[in-house]
Amino acid sequence: MDIVIRESKIQFKNPQIGQPTRAIEEHYNGRRILANVDGEERMFRFKKDELPFDIDEEGMIQAIENRLSE
Repeated sequence: MDIVIRESKIQFKNPQIGQPTRAIEEHYNGRRILANVDGEERMFRFKKDELPFDIDEEGMIQAIENRLSE
């Protein structure tokens, strides 16, 4: 399986309602990854409990492979 990460966007959400959201690890809510999988562009969404905040590209590829094998 050939996976190439094209784009990764981190999503944030403040745990306290009504307060401003900041781009910090405590407000991390998930990640959206746009990847080419075997030549086909696909989008994957991962919640904060599925993918850690400080993951690298190899970890993202592994998470996508795990999601596709399920």
